[in-house]
Amino acid sequence: MTTNSCECRKLSEFREQFRKLEQEEARRKPCCVCNKKSAKSTLSRLVPMIRIMKKYNWKTDFIADMVCGLTVGIMQLPQGMAYAMLAEMPPVVGLYMSFFPVLIYFIFGSSRHISMGTVAVVSLLTGSVVAKFYTDDNGGKAGLLTGNSSSTSNGTVDPFEDTDSEPYLPVATKLGIVMTISLLVGFTQIIMGVLRLGFVTTYMSDPLIAGFTTGTAVHVGTSQVKYILGLKIPRTDGLFQVVKTYKFIFERISHTNVATLVVSLICIVILYLVKVQINQRFKAKLKIPVPIELVVVVAGTVTSYFAHFHDNYHIKVVGNVPAGLPEPALPSFEGTDKYIADIPIIAIISFAQSVSLAAMMAKKNKYAIDANQELIAYGAGNVFGSFFSCYPYAASVSRSSVQESAGGKSQIASLFSAGMVLIVILWLGPLFESLPNCVLSAIIVVALRSLILQVLELPKIWRTSKYDFYIWVVTCLSATLLHVDYGLMIGLVFSFFTVVLRTQMARPTRLGKITEQNVYKDPKKYLKTAQLNNEIKVIGYNYPIYFANGDLFVREVYRLATVKPEVLRKQIRRASQSLSRSTSVDTMGSNSAIVKMQRQDSIASTNGQLPEIYDINPFEFEIPITHIIFDFSSVAFVDSVGCKVIKTLIQDYENVHVRVYLTNISDDIWNVFEATEILPTRKDIIFVSLDDAIETARTDSKPEINDNGLSKISFM
Repeated sequence: MTTNSCECRKLSEFREQFRKLEQEEARRKPCCVCNKKSAKSTLSRLVPMIRIMKKYNWKTDFIADMVCGLTVGIMQLPQGMAYAMLAEMPPVVGLYMSFFPVLIYFIFGSSRHISMGTVAVVSLLTGSVVAKFYTDDNGGKAGLLTGNSSSTSNGTVDPFEDTDSEPYLPVATKLGIVMTISLLVGFTQIIMGVLRLGFVTTYMSDPLIAGFTTGTAVHVGTSQVKYILGLKIPRTDGLFQVVKTYKFIFERISHTNVATLVVSLICIVILYLVKVQINQRFKAKLKIPVPIELVVVVAGTVTSYFAHFHDNYHIKVVGNVPAGLPEPALPSFEGTDKYIADIPIIAIISFAQSVSLAAMMAKKNKYAIDANQELIAYGAGNVFGSFFSCYPYAASVSRSSVQESAGGKSQIASLFSAGMVLIVILWLGPLFESLPNCVLSAIIVVALRSLILQVLELPKIWRTSKYDFYIWVVTCLSATLLHVDYGLMIGLVFSFFTVVLRTQMARPTRLGKITEQNVYKDPKKYLKTAQLNNEIKVIGYNYPIYFANGDLFVREVYRLATVKPEVLRKQIRRASQSLSRSTSVDTMGSNSAIVKMQRQDSIASTNGQLPEIYDINPFEFEIPITHIIFDFSSVAFVDSVGCKVIKTLIQDYENVHVRVYLTNISDDIWNVFEATEILPTRKDIIFVSLDDAIETARTDSKPEINDNGLSKISFM
């Protein structure tokens, strides 16, 4: 047995002896098994709630979920109303989103800890779509691009309507837009889930997401400045949205409502002190965080009601909040051509934020989630919510963190939070009519603190990876200065560019053996590396060989091998031409070759064949070689162009009597070699390991060596 293993140095022999035969008929499994067990398994996979409830401990987990759910529900109320403003929606829409889609996620979601509902990023993207239906042609005062009226069919005024808002767009029209967005985003996510496209978020790296969310936070904060200052400015959208907004703000800064500004600053200071200096600092000692957002909302509403903020100080308030659930309605599908390209962007971003948070929570609590099932759950929630005045929803970082830290065990906690929201929708909603808008803006601004502080991670990212640093900066600046949509697309393109750039900047290295560990490493970076003799070069490469870096790979091989076949062939050709004219040629110079040849009359003794020469070029060839051995253990893949590059490299060196061996070839690369006809003509040069190739190179028939230690090269 030992003898056989020693003889299998060549990879072709190794595969013939040890590789299993691919018997497709024996390995083929039925595509569908129709029995009771498979039906239960399928149902459990599509409805994770069934699997989770089977292991649910009602005695202990139910109380924990109830306390956790009520805690998160307290947060849902102010955040839902605040984030709805980002989407150009009435605050009550945020309450609808905290109820209807959450019920669907309870059934189809596989995460036990994330809190679904309104989030800043998706709200901002939705608001950007709504803004496309505003126009700015009348001296900055917006008009409506569509002919829809804000009145109902019986002539009464829409209860949502706020005719004092600028720019103006009927709420009925805005609801039709966001409901259509939610429906289309939902269908997109469901299709992605069915097609098993949950892996798409792997192309969005952490630096890209961090840079994008930071840029988005700048947009969100900028959109709230007008509410904090009490200004009425035109709604901006498109390229340089942040720049345009601040331009309008500074043009009208003199019209700041001082009372609104004072209320905003008081709320911001209180929120910051409690959230950062109490909740965050004493997180380990507090069982549940102080619900300061709800406290501020209630205090602001009560103060505004009794002090008549709107009448006495012209502070803008929420206004009419209808009681009761909205009647189900079909989306309008009007103007979809204006935002159809935004649908996949919103679908992917909402999914990326939610599934990354779900994965983090699952890893922390030692259970698994299914990214494709999550897509289906998000999509189903969006489709269901689209009939009840909702726009796309996602998982909230702050609420999910509270749900996990407060001891939540399952999505039953979300039922309690949704129940609390339902109570407000049915009976308590009208009590918030006096709530100042600036209070909700203060909640949003303070919530953005953690996103903005991601800038402080840049020094650490720079030390870890320069490429990640550039991805973060490019994505953030693009999202901030241009637009959030462009920021994401530019960030993705730039990320792919850095991947290509890394492969193009990669350099093969010459390897030496660390005998004690029986591994091959770069002698420049590792101690105790034993160099092989000068005739054998071992070269390693840690990147794919494909169309983008094939030429660079060849140039680097020439450099490490110190022999360039084309140059050597030209010198041989020039030497053969000179041989017929003189008995000896000595060409001197700083970069010249010294060629010594036999006399012309010796040609007769070789039956007309050209004799052997001794060839040395101190400038082009540092040391003579007989073998080049490639270690492909770290080469992930080789495409058709890479195969042509390798094939040409082998042929060129064979023409100048230098043998090329390949080692540690993966099965995937072997299959590519077979498809590109590198095999079977060159099976003899492919070895199982480096040691096998080196041992074979040492035992190969060696060329004669002259007095200077140089290989004899024969040519015709």
